[in-house]
This record gives sequence, structure tokens and C-alpha cells, in this order.
Amino acid sequence: MARSRAPSTSKKGSTETRASRPRAAAVAPGGRLVLADSDGISRIFISLIGNYLHRIERERRTRYHGDLELAVVAEVIGIAVTEPGMRDAAFRERYRILDSIIGLEGQRAVNATSIASASGIPRETVRRKLKRLLKEGVIVEKGRSRYVMKPGVLQQPDWQAAYVRGIQQTVLFMNECLEQGAVRWIPAARPKRSGARIPVSGEK
Repeated sequence: MARSRAPSTSKKGSTETRASRPRAAAVAPGGRLVLADSDGISRIFISLIGNYLHRIERERRTRYHGDLELAVVAEVIGIAVTEPGMRDAAFRERYRILDSIIGLEGQRAVNATSIASASGIPRETVRRKLKRLLKEGVIVEKGRSRYVMKPGVLQQPDWQAAYVRGIQQTVLFMNECLEQGAVRWIPAARPKRSGARIPVSGEK
């Protein structure tokens, strides 16, 4: 699948200019969530997030044969290979839905050293996990000892089902926090109106 178009370049005299691509920007929020307890660590919040992380870890263990280091290596690759594109508005819109497949040309390859640095896992351990992920068809090489996600692997039914369960658990956690009073919603402050009165047509 074709990657989003690279910035065009033009020359004026001896000076070269590069047209910037539209950067992805978040929609201005109408407010934000804050912890309900401001005078200390909320026991309710710690309990809820602990249960949430336990449920997510159980899902990850199932997905990666009980090997959380294998999960971390795969997840670091999955994040790193598309991170530059996700800052581009056109890329984000094109691949907004997980059903869309990002081809090899749309992914930035990463090596064992960068994965080890991002994950905190020793490089030799990372190398062993990479060999397993290659064997299982989760990742592929793009250049010598540089890796990307295998196009189409995340669109397989078992992967899609795992993501659905993870999303459901996340939404459940957020609702539990609201229902149990661990967090509360603070609406965004409305801009103050100017005190100046706009004159009606015909007035002086």
C-alpha cells in the first residue's frame, strides 16, 4: 500500500525550500478527567488500575504464549514503525481504522539496539525474541537486521478479537473510575466575553 506523499521541494534561486506536510492535531477537548482525591493517593484508583492491568496482562500472556518479554518486543516494534507517520495528518486519516493494512513502505524499520533501548530488555534477549517473532510470522525483515510488522498480521481475526477485548477492558476501567468516584470530569473553561458592547446598526 502506498505511503503518504513525501513533502515536495522547490528551488528559488540558490535557496531550496521544503513544503511542510499537515501535522496531525488533536481536537480541542471540552474538558478533562482529574483524580477526585487531591490530598493523597486514592486507594480506589490504585485498586481499579491494578485490576485493569491484571486483566490486560492476562490478555497479553494469552496472546504471546505466556512470554511478556515477547509481547513487549512485538509492541515496541508495532509502535515504533508507525510513529513518524502518526504525526502526519494524511497518514493518520488513511490508516485511522485498524482494518487498513500498512505496507512495508509505510513502516520505519527498527533494529535490536533501538528495541532494547526502548524496552529496557537486554539486547541479546531482544535478538532471541526477534527470531521467535520472525518464525511466527509476526514481523519481517526490512533490510539487514531491521524489522517491521508483517503487513496484514494485525488484521487477522484472532488479533482483531484480542484488540477488541483490550479496548473493552479499557473502556470498562474508565467507566469504573467514574462510577466509583476515583476521577471526575472538569469541563473546559469558557472564554470570557468582552465587556465592549457591539453597536446596533444606526446607533452612533
